[in-house]
Amino acid sequence: MKESCKVITIRDVARRAGVGVGTVSRVLNGSEQVKPLTREWVRSVMVHLGFRPNAGARRIQRRRTEMVCFILSNRDFLHSFHARILQGVESYASAHKHHVVFAAVHYSDKTMPDLIELPPILQERGLVDGLILAGTIYSNFLDRIKAIHLPYVVLGNNLLANHSSSRPDQVRFDDLKGEFEATQYLIGQGHRRIVFVGDAYYPWMRIRGKGYRRAMQLKKLASLEVTDHYEAGFRDYGEWSARRILGFQPRPTAVVAGNDEIAYGAWRSFRRLGVHVPDEVSLVGFDDREEALLMDPPLTTVRVHKEEIGKSLMKMLLEKLHHPNGHLRRQVLSTELVIRDSVRRL
Repeated sequence: MKESCKVITIRDVARRAGVGVGTVSRVLNGSEQVKPLTREWVRSVMVHLGFRPNAGARRIQRRRTEMVCFILSNRDFLHSFHARILQGVESYASAHKHHVVFAAVHYSDKTMPDLIELPPILQERGLVDGLILAGTIYSNFLDRIKAIHLPYVVLGNNLLANHSSSRPDQVRFDDLKGEFEATQYLIGQGHRRIVFVGDAYYPWMRIRGKGYRRAMQLKKLASLEVTDHYEAGFRDYGEWSARRILGFQPRPTAVVAGNDEIAYGAWRSFRRLGVHVPDEVSLVGFDDREEALLMDPPLTTVRVHKEEIGKSLMKMLLEKLHHPNGHLRRQVLSTELVIRDSVRRL
């Protein structure tokens, strides 16, 4: 019968189980220093007595809140790419009894670090244990975060850091290999006039362009590129680039788009101009966003495993919290070419 007439404490559990208070504490904290049989015995006593751990007291004892903040820089939260990454973060955090809060921050790369306004949850010390940084991240924001002395990890693909000291712990996916394999696939389908489209202002587009060029050079094929900077969203960039693509002589038979949004914009423009995909021009994207399946025909693209990225970011942050003096952490996740119907074999 449970002793429900009073609040059961950790000392009551220790007394009933015949162990020390320290042993019960280690069981609560998931320590591996307790033998499995002892751990199970202590847990069974907790259940029998109806013991409920005091989360607040445990957090004070650990000097942790068991809460992390996912910060999205200079991006729209409704963007499905980051929403799926956040889903992966939350999934891993929940499995390890941590909570995730979301915050957005907007700033210019020209803003002085100490003038960047942080989200309210970071303006008071001790509310979160660490940070996961995503979105378009500039060096000045990293400097601002370093000044508040909170552990953090970064989604490295969108890091626009302009000095060598900005090399934080990071998870990234393999842009270079992904675009290399996409271009190789087109070459394998008989295409020789292949154009890469991606705004080279963005580092991740430059890396994907490098993967494209590497595949073309391997087969001694001439590179064709549309990489001008264009002050618009990626869909508009794709639409704008379509006429440039069709202006090459002879006309390219295939397009490697830097992401699915560019591919979607180019596809829309091709349709308006009466150019059929894939009969007249084949099209490959990158990311495997929702647009890839909404297109007609469905888009062949490089899949980025977004939830896995989120889980890896959260795992890395927890490792950093437990081992703050560890070496630089850097993880590169593979991508996957998803073949659909937007490529024609020549």
